[in-house]
Amino acid sequence: MTWQETLQGLKTELTDVRAQRKNRVEEEVAGLKKERDGLSFMAKNLGIDELLAEMNATLLDGNGEVETIIGWEDDDDELDLEAEISMNGEEPNDDGDDGEDRDVITIILSWDEGGEMEIAVDLGLSNDGIYLQINEIEVRPERVALEKGLVEAFRDELEL
Repeated sequence: MTWQETLQGLKTELTDVRAQRKNRVEEEVAGLKKERDGLSFMAKNLGIDELLAEMNATLLDGNGEVETIIGWEDDDDELDLEAEISMNGEEPNDDGDDGEDRDVITIILSWDEGGEMEIAVDLGLSNDGIYLQINEIEVRPERVALEKGLVEAFRDELEL
């Protein structure tokens, strides 16, 4: 086999490998988008923002602020999943940041009560599935558990 034939064979092999990698990345992007859509649906279903808004209106007379942060949306509100998955299937910035804060929806009720107070609810994806945390305490991702956890978090925040 001549040098040129070897290079042409390698080029064909490289083209095939690149196509396989591209397909795998597209499948992973589609899967991640589906998981994130499911997370958004669950946040809406649980009514996290409505519960915090109701707490603000009832307990704080509307003096608090409810903020929603969707970790995978950048400042332009555009989803760029392909940028998050490299051609070898790994996340490109593998520097100890495993992307946890990208796969989370955080909804925060904050207010001033002789100092900054807040209740932060995180609904996110982990290797173990979907998790729900209130002020970093894990609760079952169910409406009743969420309501109970929010009341406890409010009591804890004000030391009642």
